[in-house]
Amino acid sequence: MSDFANNLDWNLLRVFMVVMQEKNMTKAAAALYRTQPAVSQAMKRLEESAGVQLFERRRSGLLPTRAGQELLEQIRPIFASIARMPQTLSQAPRAVSGKVVLASIDQVISPEIDRAIERFFYDHPAVDLEITIETTEKILRAVTLGTVTLGITDGTIPDSLEARELLHERFGLFCGRNHPLNGRRDVSNSELRAEPFIGFNADVLGGKHMSDVTAYRAKVSIGQRVRGQSPYVNEVRRMIELGLGIGFLPLHLAEPFVAKGSLWQLPPYSEEPSARIYLVTNSEIQLSEAEELFCDYVSAHAERTGAIS
Repeated sequence: MSDFANNLDWNLLRVFMVVMQEKNMTKAAAALYRTQPAVSQAMKRLEESAGVQLFERRRSGLLPTRAGQELLEQIRPIFASIARMPQTLSQAPRAVSGKVVLASIDQVISPEIDRAIERFFYDHPAVDLEITIETTEKILRAVTLGTVTLGITDGTIPDSLEARELLHERFGLFCGRNHPLNGRRDVSNSELRAEPFIGFNADVLGGKHMSDVTAYRAKVSIGQRVRGQSPYVNEVRRMIELGLGIGFLPLHLAEPFVAKGSLWQLPPYSEEPSARIYLVTNSEIQLSEAEELFCDYVSAHAERTGAIS
């Protein structure tokens, strides 16, 4: 084994992956739950061990050098394989068993997908399921790093990941019952532009995971002043209901609250923006048999039904 492999602190490679993913030392430190000086020192040690410059600072952020890009391409599958070991090693040789780890954005509701999941776990009772609710950014980071294998998310999916479209969610713009625009249907775009906005954490104008809903906001200039944010649908809805501002919600989730009068739908009333929801996987990691089957069940069912909500 080379001196580089013998002397290297392998944790430095994971730090390097996250730094290159975030393109920023401070953001990488937050993702790793470390201080910014500790991350900077780790990168200095890695470059000293490698004997080459691995990244450079540009206006757009930190970017890998040619040597850094080559290192990234070599270590991604290594870390993904390590992250997968608990799932791949736990499988029985003949029965389909193991664990499916699913990270999803909040309140993705599709009866068709639920039936596919129900059928899968009925057919394969030895498989376990873990579901976590995360933001778009955290889901994509987790799938990239191999800490989860399956993600259900919206937004812009990086080219390094594979995405199978599961469903569309149509969104409407809403205000609360005590909001000045409540009860009006003749609201102009200029009035909407003047209102404070309530949105999701990933709903950032110009952000790297900008969805079609965010693109619509940018097109009509709604929500220049963001007054409230949350990754959770119920909390976004609550802030809108309480009158803090206007905001977009999935139509099928807002309907019960419109019916009881705590929400009022604002324009547009036709051609509402929609969010595409994807099943996201990382082709660089080796899926267990259970996970491969699970992906096939969900994606095949979505293709048969169209899975539009």
